[in-house]
Formats: sequence, structure tokens, C-alpha cells
Amino acid sequence: MFSRAFSIARLRPAGPIKAAAVAMVVAAGTMATIPAAAAPSVDGDNQPITSAGVLSTRVTRGRNWRLGVRFNALSDSNYRRRPEGLEESALRLTPVVDAGVGLPVGRQQLFVGGSIGRDYFINKPLRNRNRWQLGGGVAWRLGSRCSGIIGAETRRRLVQLDDQSEFTDNVQTSNDIGASANCQTATGLGFGGSVRHDDTSNDTPNRMVFDSRSTTYSPSISYGNRSLGQFSLGATVSNISFTNRPVPTPAGFVEDGLRSLNGRAGYSRTLGSRLQLTAGLSYLRTTPKPGTVLAIDPNGQVVVVPREPFSGTGYDFSLAYQPSTRLSVVVAGDRGVSASRNVGALFTIRQGVSADINYKVGPSIDVGAGVSRRTNEYKGSFVSAAEPQPRISDQFERVYAQIDYSPVSLYSIGVEVAHQRRKSNPSTFNFASTTALLRLRVSLGRG
Repeated sequence: MFSRAFSIARLRPAGPIKAAAVAMVVAAGTMATIPAAAAPSVDGDNQPITSAGVLSTRVTRGRNWRLGVRFNALSDSNYRRRPEGLEESALRLTPVVDAGVGLPVGRQQLFVGGSIGRDYFINKPLRNRNRWQLGGGVAWRLGSRCSGIIGAETRRRLVQLDDQSEFTDNVQTSNDIGASANCQTATGLGFGGSVRHDDTSNDTPNRMVFDSRSTTYSPSISYGNRSLGQFSLGATVSNISFTNRPVPTPAGFVEDGLRSLNGRAGYSRTLGSRLQLTAGLSYLRTTPKPGTVLAIDPNGQVVVVPREPFSGTGYDFSLAYQPSTRLSVVVAGDRGVSASRNVGALFTIRQGVSADINYKVGPSIDVGAGVSRRTNEYKGSFVSAAEPQPRISDQFERVYAQIDYSPVSLYSIGVEVAHQRRKSNPSTFNFASTTALLRLRVSLGRG
């Protein structure tokens, strides 16, 4: 839902800007809620520029259960993301069953949820793969002012992301443990924090160099009220290791990795029932680990090469405007540094902006459209089995339009058409594709 764009940015070790927005956790509880609209669309498995949640597993509240069936049919003119002249179209069918159960124990809420499905590529059976996810934990409360989540999840699926050189049948497995705590005093002072550990592995040999392990910590403090808005200060520290990528150093081979620091000052405010603003300014510092490596110079000599750290400024913002009960608009953007988990590089300086508009035609029909643009600048680029040339930079653009029909809460039908393209340096990694998506959903239960 568009309300996700008004929420806390999700803590992800690969995205310090988004992780730092955990400082706004307390603010979310004190601000008026603008009515929700249709979800902003993204390409493949990318996250929206602003997203929410320590865990992706949904919390089922109360003594309730839920059961749902989702079915997507995606026609893609260039599903492998190949350069011009090498395009290959495909029809991808993805049925998924998801379920969840909630059980209150005193004031604490236990929850578990999961899904199972499969990707079918019509006339390309060798690419068919299963997908599943399982997670759970406790949404806890302490007194009337402190709450949070402790949980874990595991997921396995084909992943299609905009910076991947080419979509393959690689299956990615991620195991995550996360926790958050947020407290708000009667005076408007708030304290919060999150920690998340992630292990991600790839089953295709030429992508195992991107296997990673990361731990991220994000403490924060905030102050505000309805008339002033919410001020926040936060820091995010991430330690990332690429577990199958040893690099030579004067002391021997060690795991490649990096350490990132993001200090953020933020402000959030709701103006009436129509406008909500969230903005933040960050200091970014990313340091490669190890700091020096061995390399061979043009003369064939082994030399010690320093790996330079990066420091600079980042930002994030989200502006949500709802002039009527039917129309809503969200504009969001960010700049930050993330570990490069899909491209032959150590880290990526990312900058993006998106705009989404939704209009409620009637009680059952929503139409929406949007555009997004993201640029990636790769640092510490290298050649890998998946990429025979080092990547310097990317520019990814996308435009889409969608319509959703939901006469009752039991089911919905949606159609979306999108066009996306990537311009890269080198141009070997350029691609463009047009997609048409049919999505069906049936939901049962009380959660």
C-alpha cells in the first residue's frame, strides 16, 4: 500500500540510508495516517525507494489465521535482460500459497507465517524453480510505551534485480534474524533501536562470489509532537563479509568485505490530513576490509594496493499528498551506499527517485501509474565469472500503469504494463524490456 511509503525505511544491511530511517520508528506512532492507496510498483524483486519492516514476515494479530492464494502471469519481452539483438521473450507463471497464524500470550503476540510456490517458464522447463518462505517471532509490548519485534525468517527463490547483469536460474537463499525496540515517553522523547543479521547464498557457481554475511545495528533517538513534527537522530553500522571471495593480502588470504557507517538527522511532519513529509540528511562512511590487497602491476610484479574508503553525504525523503479521498501522490528519493551483492564491485553509491499516483475510480477499482529512476556508481569493480567486464555505472529507468479490481476483500484482480531499461558503462550490460502482468489474489481468514 502507498502507506508503506509513509513508514519507516526497512533495515537492510545492503542499504544504510534505508536502515538509518529506523530513527523514525517513534514518529510513526504520533502522526496522523493518510488513507492508503494502491501499492507502488517496482521491477522484479526490487524494493520501493521507501519500504518498511524489520522482517518481511507479516504479523497476524490476535488469535487469528489467514490463508491466501496468489497467481501472477508475467509476459516479458526480454526476460533474461540481454542487450539489443539478443532479446528473448518468456511467459512466467507463479502460483503461491501463503498462510499465517497469530496467538496472543498475555500482552505479547506470537506469530508465524510462510508461503510456498513455484515459477513456471512456459516452453522453458529447465528454468522452473520452487520458492518458499517461513518466518515468525513475537511482537512484544512492555508497559504502555515500549514495543518491538523479535523474529527470524528464511526464504529461497529466483531473484530478479535491476543491477543483475543477466537474469538466470540462480536460486538465492537468505536466513535472517532481526529485532527492534521502540519506546515513547509522555514528553515526546523516544528511543529506538534495531539489529539484523543476514546470511545470503546463491546456488549457481558463477554467482557464489556474491554470497554474503552481514550484521547491522541502528540505535536512534527522537523528539516531537503533532504540532512540531518529529525530529530524530540515528546511526547505522553495518559489517558485511563476502564469504566465498577471499582476497590476497600481505598477511595471506582473507574474506573480502566492508564496514559502513551512516549517521542521520531526520524530520517528519503531517500537515493536516492531506500532506506528510519525511526527510533526512546523512553522513556516509564506507571502509573496505581489508584496507590493502596484493595485485600484479603491468610489469608482472606483485605490489601492495590500498583500497580507498568513501565518505560523503546522503539523503532520503518522502512526500505524500492526498488532495481528496480518491487521489493520492507519493514522491520519494534517496542517496546512499550499499554493499554490491549482485555486481562485480565492492560497494555501490546509489541514488534514486520515484513518483507514484493513484486514483480510486469507484469503490472497487483503483488505477495507478508511476515512474522511477536510479543510478548506481560502482566502486572497487572487478571481473567475475558472471561479468567478464568490470561494471562502472548504471542508470535504470522504469514507467508503469496499473488497474486493480477488488469488489470484496475476498479476492482482487490486477493488470499492469511496464517498460524498463538500463544504460550501463560498459554498454555490454544495456537492456530494455516491456512487461505485462496479470495478478490474481484470494484471501481467507481473520488475520
